[in-house]
Amino acid sequence: RTMNSTLRHRGPDDEGYWAEGGVGLAMRRLSIIDLEGGHQPVCNETGDVWTVFNGEIYNFAELREDLIRRGHRFNSHADTEVIVHLYEEEGRDFVQHLRGMFAIALWDAKKRLFYLYRDRLGIKPLHYWHKNGQLVFGSELKAILAFPEVEKDMSLDALSDYLSFLYIPAPKTIYRDIQKLPPGHWLCYENGAIEIKRYWEMVYAPDKAVHENEWADQVRGSLAESVRMHMVSDVPLGAFLSGGTDSSAVVATMIQARASVKTYSIGFKDERFNELPYARAVAQHCGTDHHEKIVEANAFDLLPRILEGFDEPFADSSAIPTYLVSQFARSEVTVALSGDGGDELFGGYLWTRKELWLEKYRKFPGLFRKILKSILAPRGYRPQMEHGEWHALRRFVYDGELDTASSFARRAMSFQPWMKERLLQPWVREELGNNDSVDIIRECLENSKTQSVIDKFLYLDSKIYLPDDLLTKVDRMSMLHSLEARVPILDHKLVELACRIPYSLKFKNRTTKYIFKQAIKGLLPEPILKQRKQGFSIPLQRWFRGELYGYAKKMLLEDKPLSSRYFEPSYVRWLLEEHAAGRQRFGTQIYALIGFEIWCRQQ
Repeated sequence: RTMNSTLRHRGPDDEGYWAEGGVGLAMRRLSIIDLEGGHQPVCNETGDVWTVFNGEIYNFAELREDLIRRGHRFNSHADTEVIVHLYEEEGRDFVQHLRGMFAIALWDAKKRLFYLYRDRLGIKPLHYWHKNGQLVFGSELKAILAFPEVEKDMSLDALSDYLSFLYIPAPKTIYRDIQKLPPGHWLCYENGAIEIKRYWEMVYAPDKAVHENEWADQVRGSLAESVRMHMVSDVPLGAFLSGGTDSSAVVATMIQARASVKTYSIGFKDERFNELPYARAVAQHCGTDHHEKIVEANAFDLLPRILEGFDEPFADSSAIPTYLVSQFARSEVTVALSGDGGDELFGGYLWTRKELWLEKYRKFPGLFRKILKSILAPRGYRPQMEHGEWHALRRFVYDGELDTASSFARRAMSFQPWMKERLLQPWVREELGNNDSVDIIRECLENSKTQSVIDKFLYLDSKIYLPDDLLTKVDRMSMLHSLEARVPILDHKLVELACRIPYSLKFKNRTTKYIFKQAIKGLLPEPILKQRKQGFSIPLQRWFRGELYGYAKKMLLEDKPLSSRYFEPSYVRWLLEEHAAGRQRFGTQIYALIGFEIWCRQQ
């Protein structure tokens, strides 16, 4: 009960418990489907299969009808009950039949087997602790930390990965003994031991025989089907609308299925970060019931509350507007559809396109590249964040001499290895030894099983950045307000379709997400499809040179920072001063340091 109470924000409407023979299940419920009859935990007819589950099974109605034809009796109209009966029919592979987002715990009393399942893309979180034959699990770390025997020893490897990525990739967490169950995996506990296996994988098998127009038709149809399924709800439903291609496509598709849709947007006074005009144009074009708000720098006052929602260091600063838009939407709706996933499936990131240029550059004669490197990036050169095309060219030449994983890491990582050498205290560096966060990238690229450099990086984004940053952010910030966020672009049928589309139709004529934009052509105003990608970011660089410079200095240097046990104050001071003087752009790194300091204070 103590563990369950920590998750009240995820389910304020109901709670349920079941315990027997050394197994205990608990659930906090946010009522979405079958408001009266959807109580959990749920069992089968004979009471020997029990489950609790977080998420939504979008094809539960058809599964339910099929199970009734097979002779199963249902006591509710909720999606949860499908799980126990489907398990009776299919065994542990029942998960292959589910379309949705889910974290599932299931106990088979006859076989004395306990299972955990996480959805294919990692939309819903699932953490576990396994020690001395005991297994403890929960949607969030705070539930596991409430278990008396769990120790809070910090993982320095996870800290190093956090500084590199701004989040902690699965299976690690900031706590040494607690793990994340990776997306698309199940865990089986039997007689005190656990086994973990993958049950689903993204397989890139481009079909070049299909014409471009047919691919566009298939994407359009698959998106429409997914959006319709994601709109099933017995409570008020709306959508996040950033003004970008993906959220706009979801909203436009929703309008085709329903006459009225509520949309919610967040913007900034700084026009470089403000997509409100685009969101407003989409809302007017589609005829939605539109709502919007402006975010100020004083939103940083919310940072302790926001970061507390992650239970571990997390430095994607777009968590701030995500928190605010979730709070905004929850005042009127209980479910909100989001556009996350389009960039990872269809190639929306410029860093992926840059890798194509680097691949071409690496084919230049070796002597030419050697001479160019000696001029632009000689021995000892360390690319920083200086402004200007000259420095961008130097960084490009430097990256061209690195292997694929290292060059991507150089561009995608926040604190580079040489920066961590100066930042981390000697004792931390000594304990870390040969830890190298680049190995995470290298291993993922090798697992992609594709020859296409574009598909390799789409796989990488889908396996690490998408679940451990973007989907984590959306889940925690929406759930803090008891709002269910759904991501129809990540329906696994649409994902599998995207994996069959040749990469040449994802990047074409210097257009990112080409085939996706072709699929939604006619649904949206032309400027929306042609706009330059901005992302859901905030003006960190300006804020830390202006309104928030004093805040950062006080937090990291003057107010007895707990993080100084791990970080060299002299280097932290250098980062702040270089950034404030405008010589380099360290806003993201400063935000990451503040995030870790706040986490330390909350322990």
